[in-house]
Amino acid sequence: MAQCKIIAEGFRFPEGPCWSERDGHLYFTDWLGNNILTWDGSQVRHVFSPNPGSGPSGLGLSPEGNIWLSLYDARKLALYSPQGKLLYEVNEYRGNSFRGVCDLAVDTNGGVYFTDSGDFEDDWRYGRPVGSVYYLTPSRELHCVDSGLRFPNGIAITPDRTRLYVNEHRFNRTIMYDILEGERFGPRKDFYIYDEKCLLEPEFTFELGPDGACLDNNGSIWIAHYGGGKLVQTRSNGELASVVHLPHGRKPTNLTYCIQDNKLYATEAEFGQLYQIEF
Repeated sequence: MAQCKIIAEGFRFPEGPCWSERDGHLYFTDWLGNNILTWDGSQVRHVFSPNPGSGPSGLGLSPEGNIWLSLYDARKLALYSPQGKLLYEVNEYRGNSFRGVCDLAVDTNGGVYFTDSGDFEDDWRYGRPVGSVYYLTPSRELHCVDSGLRFPNGIAITPDRTRLYVNEHRFNRTIMYDILEGERFGPRKDFYIYDEKCLLEPEFTFELGPDGACLDNNGSIWIAHYGGGKLVQTRSNGELASVVHLPHGRKPTNLTYCIQDNKLYATEAEFGQLYQIEF
């Protein structure tokens, strides 16, 4: 049985956890606090803060140890040094500005997959199909994987770079794409549809859906079921494997897996907490 332990708290809206094998630290964002933070196993340290109003959401680490951020409020994808120096940013595709860059996943080649979800009101609350998924190659070429999605959110890629998972929040489902040669992608496929009966506050129906995603060492995909207060594990064939209910909070936002100790780390926004889940 999974054991959930709060290892840090007091954040305004924690998001984007990412385990670093380079230094053995957990990196994460505080979206409303506009901070990049790290947990070293005993305490939380402030790493840096992007420009005011940036709204850092997703976080990923480049092979060189730099930090990729999806800046939701600034509507950008940006790369920073560990000291907080801006190294690169992109805020549009073919002349069209992003609507709200939400989450990202870095592949083993250093390319970045990310979701451009949309705004809170028309796009999330009302489920407008204006979200997109992009791939930024290591040489900084930007490709559109898919568009016309209802608030695409969390995103994960298999280590062999053959399959991409995307959480389509407003459809309460995870979709997937086969990754083909030549920066091409197969058609959108349904992977898993989540339970709708777990909604804890009926007046917030629009909130319920899969938020962040990660893969474990068995190839299972884990998702943070925002609005449902739980973490859901599905096998690579789309079968449900397990469900972990958080002891506090209905808003798990994201999660990451640490291969070294077989533990999950999850962020929860209702109470501003960071969880360690041990099996």
